[in-house]
Amino acid sequence: MHSAPLMQAAVIREHGGPERIQVGRIERPEPAPGEALVRVAACAVNHLDIFARRGMPGLPVPLPHIGGGDIAGWVEALGSTAGGIAIGTPVLVDPILEGRGMLGENRRGGLAEYVTVPITNLMPLADDTRMVEFASLAVAYGTARRMLFSRGGLTAGETLVVVGASGGVGVGCVQLGKLAGARVIACTSSEAKGSKLRELGADEVVVAPDGRFGQQVWALTKKAGADVVVDYSGKDTWGQSLRSVRKGGRLLCCGGTSGHEAVTDLRYLWVREIDIRGSDGWTRQDLIELCSMVASGRLRPVIHAVLPLSRARDAVDELEARRAFGKVVVVPDALFDQVAPRTTA
Repeated sequence: MHSAPLMQAAVIREHGGPERIQVGRIERPEPAPGEALVRVAACAVNHLDIFARRGMPGLPVPLPHIGGGDIAGWVEALGSTAGGIAIGTPVLVDPILEGRGMLGENRRGGLAEYVTVPITNLMPLADDTRMVEFASLAVAYGTARRMLFSRGGLTAGETLVVVGASGGVGVGCVQLGKLAGARVIACTSSEAKGSKLRELGADEVVVAPDGRFGQQVWALTKKAGADVVVDYSGKDTWGQSLRSVRKGGRLLCCGGTSGHEAVTDLRYLWVREIDIRGSDGWTRQDLIELCSMVASGRLRPVIHAVLPLSRARDAVDELEARRAFGKVVVVPDALFDQVAPRTTA
């Protein structure tokens, strides 16, 4: 009797703090019918990985769990009935599971050497020399693209305010907003992050360690407010964001990292006739467009750090401690020398 092959993985067996992420060797999964086994080249981490580790009330995470939804890699094997793609094909994995949540949330993700995914979630890539960049796209840049354009209707010449501009989604909004011809005002908590946002192309930067950026935005817009304000922080910044929207403008939200129970002063809502628009996730077309932009060189995802899988706990901590500017990406130790240096090419 042959024992199952093993793989390196960052496993959560109990909910709790960072110490609950344990890197070790476990059995490699086998693809079920209609699935593919993907050898992971790179996996970006997101705030969802923090929430899944802590435990999410009302949304049970099956344990033991492996986080990580942003995955790029190569097709290693196919389950029965799976076809239409060749072994060895480089792929981006769309993390959204049709009607069943997300990889890294309801189902084990890519903070491992291998992951099984439905064949329909695979997007073939023509280039496997930039896997770290491709792995950075779905959750942050996909969310940013759909929120700004499909939901927010951002157009050239409009003023866009990005709250929490140094996070993954925030950086994506700054880059995509500039590429669309918007004037971008980026709000952040430190001068160091502000300098990076200016280098990235932000037209103006508001540094507000206390989160009170509204007055500076009001001054920068000559007391008119912005056409579009993005706020995915929630509770701590919502009131300031509401005050920063012009009459007839749009306030966009795709999350609430500081808390979900945000207070809305209704006077601003009716006096300024503000549209509040929620945005959830992305479409496959968003990912196709983003992959094309990366392949052509129009978009270079901002990478804060690339760490080996053995340091998965440190990768998540970069987000949790709010040190990250852009994406934090994890690469299996066995591939680190092969994959990680390519981000600096």
